[in-house]
Amino acid sequence: MKIITLILALILILPLAIAGLIEIEVKMKLTGKATVISIERFNNVVKLNLEFYNTGSVPYKARARLDILNESNLIFSGWSSEKELMPGERKNFEIYWISSSEAKNLTARIRVYFGNEILEENRSFSIDYVRSSEDIFKIKNFRTYDSYIRFEIRANKTLENVLVVPSDYVHGWIFEQAKINLTANKNTELKIPYIPTVWKEGSVRINVFTEDGKYYSSQTFELKKEKGLIKYFYMLYDKLRLFFNL
Repeated sequence: MKIITLILALILILPLAIAGLIEIEVKMKLTGKATVISIERFNNVVKLNLEFYNTGSVPYKARARLDILNESNLIFSGWSSEKELMPGERKNFEIYWISSSEAKNLTARIRVYFGNEILEENRSFSIDYVRSSEDIFKIKNFRTYDSYIRFEIRANKTLENVLVVPSDYVHGWIFEQAKINLTANKNTELKIPYIPTVWKEGSVRINVFTEDGKYYSSQTFELKKEKGLIKYFYMLYDKLRLFFNL
């Protein structure tokens, strides 16, 4: 009788134990895939449009990266902002680049970093036409702080969806991109997050352009952190300048 009772107990408990193991395994599934990857070109402006899908059961943060290579030479590296993806959730990522010259046989190396995993795909494309751009953006009052750079942009036109793309910075660092609206003859403040590997002074080029490449300005700035009391002085000084639109 005891043996029969034991067998019945095992029969009842075993499926629950197996279900528990399966449930644990499902909870630990960390996967994802790119459901949309497209390289769009507007004259000499290149846009990566990527949709990423969390196909697993673990939430994570994800960030896209676009490298442009001419043969084996890296000529541009750009990053998206970081986004959270819950299981079953999809998010869109956009990264822009503007080329200053025509180029054949370029490679777009696309990477998505998610939960300490990396997905990579390549696409080939060419720049067949470079539009003549008008330099109308003024980039000024550039400052470097611990986790972001700040500066102001001014134009003599009211424009929407103006792209701000850092480039030519220290390899291995992350600089996010931005899209802003500008009011004619008004200073617009912008703060762009960055993540260095190991801090060192360097430089970064700020590219400001419209999606069709009609308006484009570019300027290089030194990356030199504001420290001590001067940091707080500049924070107050910049707010006052912005308030009075100087």
